[in-house]
Amino acid sequence: QVGPVAADTATHGGTGGLEGLGRRAAGGMGISPGDVPRVPAKDGVADRGVGSSARRRSAAARLTDRTARALSLEAAHKSAADLYAESGDARAIKNRTHDDLHKEYPMMCFCSADDPKGTCCWRLEGHDGRVPWLMKFLWSFPTFGWFALKYLKVGWMHKFYVDDYPKASLGTIAFSSVLSVLIDAFTDPKMATWTDNLKSKYGRRKPFILASAIFVPLISIGAWVPGIVGSGAAASIWYGVFHVGFKCADTLFLIPHDAWGAQLTPIYKEKTQIWQLRLIMQSVGILCGTALAPIIFVSDACTSTPNDGCLALPLIAVFFSVIFIESCIQLVWFGKEGKNDVPESAVSTEGAKFSDSDTLPMLISTFLNAPFRILLIGDIVKAFGTEIPFAVMPFIASWVLGEKCFETSTIFGLMVVVSLVSGVVAVPLWTMLAAKTSKFCAYVVYHLAQVLAAFSVAFVDADTGDCVYSYVSVALFGIFGMASGGSFLLFDLISDVVDYDELLTGGRRREASYLMSVEFIPKFVSIPGESIPFLLLAYFQYTRPLSSADSRAACTTDAFCHNFYTNTTLGASSCGVDGCEELLASGVQFICNNAMGTCGIRQNESVRWTLRACAAIFPCFCLVCGTIALLFYPKAARDEATHEQLLLAISRLRRGEVVEDPWRPGNFVHPLEPLPAIVAGPLSYLLPSELKYVAEAAASDDQDAANFAHVVRRCIVLIAGSLVVLPLGIWGVVAGWEDMSDDLGASVSPLGLMAVGLSMCGVWFGSARLHATAALRQARATRRDVATMYNRTCSFTGSDRLAASGF
Repeated sequence: QVGPVAADTATHGGTGGLEGLGRRAAGGMGISPGDVPRVPAKDGVADRGVGSSARRRSAAARLTDRTARALSLEAAHKSAADLYAESGDARAIKNRTHDDLHKEYPMMCFCSADDPKGTCCWRLEGHDGRVPWLMKFLWSFPTFGWFALKYLKVGWMHKFYVDDYPKASLGTIAFSSVLSVLIDAFTDPKMATWTDNLKSKYGRRKPFILASAIFVPLISIGAWVPGIVGSGAAASIWYGVFHVGFKCADTLFLIPHDAWGAQLTPIYKEKTQIWQLRLIMQSVGILCGTALAPIIFVSDACTSTPNDGCLALPLIAVFFSVIFIESCIQLVWFGKEGKNDVPESAVSTEGAKFSDSDTLPMLISTFLNAPFRILLIGDIVKAFGTEIPFAVMPFIASWVLGEKCFETSTIFGLMVVVSLVSGVVAVPLWTMLAAKTSKFCAYVVYHLAQVLAAFSVAFVDADTGDCVYSYVSVALFGIFGMASGGSFLLFDLISDVVDYDELLTGGRRREASYLMSVEFIPKFVSIPGESIPFLLLAYFQYTRPLSSADSRAACTTDAFCHNFYTNTTLGASSCGVDGCEELLASGVQFICNNAMGTCGIRQNESVRWTLRACAAIFPCFCLVCGTIALLFYPKAARDEATHEQLLLAISRLRRGEVVEDPWRPGNFVHPLEPLPAIVAGPLSYLLPSELKYVAEAAASDDQDAANFAHVVRRCIVLIAGSLVVLPLGIWGVVAGWEDMSDDLGASVSPLGLMAVGLSMCGVWFGSARLHATAALRQARATRRDVATMYNRTCSFTGSDRLAASGF
């Protein structure tokens, strides 16, 4: 045990002298720095744990004995109580030297009650290697301003652009929404690889956070002043440009920021606290941006009086932008980033045309990570269903619940506020559950709670005037909000998966790549959820409300409204171009909306059940499928003990040892074998199955040369298949172009545009890999090179390695 420790000690700087040697030696053996006795203070006070006979010996002799005693200890799994006597809510960092901890996690505080220098003023018992709450708040506070700006836009901008003076085209707005997601398909992965691999003296995340402090406010404020260009088509284009710009701002800020949070601490339970605080800031920001500020300051001048202009909404955007700028600058100035020292064998040489840090290899390798793949599949299935309720919820409030007791805007506002507040209140409960069981168990319970909350919405029915269903709906949204309070657990689990990726890749940290995937990919597949419900509503003869307030007769009973609108001489002309008889034939009923004192309509039964299915039944089915996917999550990765063993394995791997994968027992991870950069980069574009096929199939003219014909054929087939889908997508865009002007959004154009995007992604995926194989042929890659790259992927797949002697 002495050899590896001595070698590890020699490679690290930090505290000098014999004390530094003792600390580093202990750290190399998996012992907390606090376990190594301190050097006696200069005032002659005896060191703890040393007998009277030892005190009479020289300081150098005593320290030599203690160092030898540390070197003789075996690395062992220690409990939280052994390492934190005062509180057992966290576990120590295994097998890391004291200097390594400061370098990799600089926002952690190591003050201790036993330290002669004292402790932090707000933590008298000492932090003992934890992140202070002030640092957690410093990191999480920018999310408040960001989500306030985002949901101010989500909640109010659509109605402002359509009903107020911009008079923007609904078709352009819908098309811009889909186009922005397609742009995200290329910018999000690029940003993730850029921030993960950035080499800057300011860090990997700070430059992007600082740029966000400038770009985000410009986009957020500019989007609210379309009056600069006028109304109509010009305002529609203005919306489209700034909507795409807002998506770029989302990429610029959120990906680096969340990646920074994943590298604040390696302590299992403290990660939960960090993501818990982020969710609280996010929820409070959404509440302020969607409900509190607009309800207090926004009048009808900004939503329904086209000739009055609007000043309140831009000023609210300015207010939240100032908060965002201040929080970002504070984070950049006071925040500290850890060093990301990657072993030379783990990365390609700079300047190579192809690199394993490129977007495509990054996507391939992250998907090969088995625990992450399970989480991602579950999140994709869940997102496909849970995005639909948000699109149809205003329709649920209007046409399923009705306006017998409350106006639609009032009841919907109550639902949103109750949901957000209950979500914030429930965060500590989810944190407690994660601490008592495990993060994974709490995440499964979170899925099940969302299943029950979604299913309960199916029982919401029309209010008859006694307000029972109205209050029940608000209560159900409170339950839904409490269930959603556990959403931070996904990011918490992803933080642990990033540690696992560090083991599989030989020391690389790719926080942004993983967090980007769980944010973007579900967002991309949720596009159909924004279109399919409205296509179904149109198919089942959805009826628009009565055209104007003048055509809605004052009423007190449903019978009066029915008689009024079925009377051809009184109310028939108020039913629009279809006429009242056509509405009655489609199943529409005329009722009295008591909350407004005027007559209105009730949609036919098919429309109401379509809304229930979109808001409850289909999301419930998707959530159940996502929960089933979680059952395949590796059992060895579900608790805290194996995570600590994972940190130990990472340290041993960095010393050049072959280690057993703690999350996949029986599989061994080897240090990365050296590989020429000219072939390492292009080979990272190939899938493991392709690498194995090429390594085992020799070329006919040269037994050592690699034959990539199989890979080329697969790339050509993918490109050809993608090009077949392209004209179908273009046809869908053109066929539904006129329907995009419909206020329901019942158009197939968004689906057609999504097909175009998928086709482009397929062409890009195949073309990039085709160019990589051409580079491999030019570099004359050998079967041994391919086998070496395949052996690297065995850490991810758990497959048997190829013997080097066979090549």
